[in-house]
Amino acid sequence: MTVVTSTTARTTPAHPRRPAFEPFVPIWRVLTSVRFAVFFIGVLALFGLAGVLIPQVPEPMRGNDAAIRVWLDRERDTFGPLTDPMHRLGLFEVFHAKWFLAALAFLVVNVSVCTFNRWSPTFRNVFRPPKRVPESFFDRAHNRTTLAPVDAADLERALRASRFKVEAQREGDATYVFADRYPWTQLATFVSHLALVLFIAGGLITWLTGFSAEIFTGEGTTAPVFAVKDPRQLQVRVDEAVGRFGDRGNPLDFRTHLTIFKNGEQVAQGTATVNDPFKYGGYRFHQLAYWPDGVELVVRDAATGAAVFHETFPLQDTVAAPAITVTDAAGRTLVSDVITPTDFLGAASGTLVRADDAHVFWVGLVARDDKAWQLVAYDPRVGSDPSSAQLRIGEGESGALSGLQVRFDRVASLPASLGLGVPGGGADGRTLAELAKAPDGRPALTLAASDRPAITLAPGEPVTVGAYQYEFVGTRAFAGIGVKRDSGAWFIWVATAMLVGGLAITFYLPRRRLWIKLTRERTQVAALAEKSGGFEKDMRALAQRLRVPVPPELEEET
Repeated sequence: MTVVTSTTARTTPAHPRRPAFEPFVPIWRVLTSVRFAVFFIGVLALFGLAGVLIPQVPEPMRGNDAAIRVWLDRERDTFGPLTDPMHRLGLFEVFHAKWFLAALAFLVVNVSVCTFNRWSPTFRNVFRPPKRVPESFFDRAHNRTTLAPVDAADLERALRASRFKVEAQREGDATYVFADRYPWTQLATFVSHLALVLFIAGGLITWLTGFSAEIFTGEGTTAPVFAVKDPRQLQVRVDEAVGRFGDRGNPLDFRTHLTIFKNGEQVAQGTATVNDPFKYGGYRFHQLAYWPDGVELVVRDAATGAAVFHETFPLQDTVAAPAITVTDAAGRTLVSDVITPTDFLGAASGTLVRADDAHVFWVGLVARDDKAWQLVAYDPRVGSDPSSAQLRIGEGESGALSGLQVRFDRVASLPASLGLGVPGGGADGRTLAELAKAPDGRPALTLAASDRPAITLAPGEPVTVGAYQYEFVGTRAFAGIGVKRDSGAWFIWVATAMLVGGLAITFYLPRRRLWIKLTRERTQVAALAEKSGGFEKDMRALAQRLRVPVPPELEEET
């Protein structure tokens, strides 16, 4: 008698052991979840939208606590008691906040892990796709059709003519064909994912290592790029700022010729334009602005000849000035000029004008209630109050004054600048500089102060007044130059090309896989393809190549 002993009770435990807790498993599941990645991208998009809708601290103020406090005080009118909490949360500096940058870094990790997790099945699907499918697939596939029976060799030739790779095998009475076109295009999804990673990486590199500054300086002057004690110091000299305008005053071209100095030595020269920056040492020098109205002024001590003031400054303000024509009784023109105002009397601004040896009168402008300008003129022998002027006319009108005929031609805007601190410029140190054209066509610079007579200077002709000698060297155009160093720019350009290329491949070269079963009765075709009509189009083309009828369900709608 044979006895069989069971060992089941000794080999199978009554209670299975619980697997040890693995903390990285849930983290891996989160990082490989496409839903989580889409959700996280949506959250980042909301953060970015907040950075667009909520006012952000201006770039020049960043790092300056005093300037930021002043800026926040202005924003309290909008956000009230929420202003300080929003500032602490970084909502006024979203794109520079540490939490936003950390979120971008996490997105890079998320996309990288998702991509890595899908590499193996995608690689297998591209290079080792299934050549056979279950018989039920021919009856249930979303993309399927049935053609008339054809010869296997004819079918292979037709598929290869449509750029398919074809493999066929005979089994019994049936021939099974696998056709694959553009299998490598499935790898384009990795190109797009990598492009996203490079976009974010480029942004982070730019934030960590990028540099941006703006310089506004005149011809012949040099400005530093960095803080004075910065070891990377560069100096930029504007040799010539050029602006070309059309007949209607429309800008045609702005360009600036630059010289770059490093440690006091000239290292480069070039031209910067708006669209074509000058490059040196990884820095790009862009043309940002052009200002034609600037002057160079030198003030010297009259006793020693030493320069006590030498500045090139822009005239960024304007002063309204009347253009007048004065004629005598015989019709001779005594004055035809724009009158530069030097006296500002509250209601009126103007100056004394000498028509000839016998006629000196005050001419100025007054703004009426309807915002139109009026010319006021009076003979000083009558009175010094503009309200008692003997002549008050509108633009385009004429009137008689002391035996002369005065015509108010128009109102001109003279480039001007106030508060220069020019030596000898009055007790308050405020000097008004005005640039006009002299009758001979040359520029003329007028310096007006509150407690001294005005000085009018011609280029290169010094004038001594009191203890100082003033020299108007000449007009100088100003250029605004943007200096940038963006180490992440190449990442952005490469990522852009990869993203465009990946999307183009995905949409214009979609993969086609066909599984075909040939029998004497019919030709069954099933496919994996997008639902945008590509399968129907391919089947119509295949039927035409094989010269068999197109199935009714594949015929184009008319």
